[in-house]
Amino acid sequence: MRELVTMEAFEVWLRGLTVVGVVGSIVGGLLWAKRQRHPRRWQLGVLTGALIATLFPLLYGLWRFYLWRIRIDLDRNFVGLHRVDVLVGNLLLFGLVGLVVGLVANAYGRWLRGQLSHPPSSAEPRATRSER
Repeated sequence: MRELVTMEAFEVWLRGLTVVGVVGSIVGGLLWAKRQRHPRRWQLGVLTGALIATLFPLLYGLWRFYLWRIRIDLDRNFVGLHRVDVLVGNLLLFGLVGLVVGLVANAYGRWLRGQLSHPPSSAEPRATRSER
């Protein structure tokens, strides 16, 4: 019986998803900014879209790292799928990456809510570089 989805087909699909995801996230950030009334909405929209866009290359990089970890290298007598240390290492690594992504997303969400709830007043003069 033939495989329905091969590793090569998934690799092509994931590369396409990465490209579409990066472009779509930035465009989505700009579309979100268009609906806002904040004076710096375009900068916030690009920043939000760019932050979301970083998830797609991270996903692809983790996939490639996972494939390297579970590789079969008969010259070195290494079969990654049959080793408990590889499994535990993958669990720890992916859990740690998920934790970091969650903490960054939480911090950015709180910062963005603060920015949107207290927009800078256009009546106040902006500080020059020498005053900062």
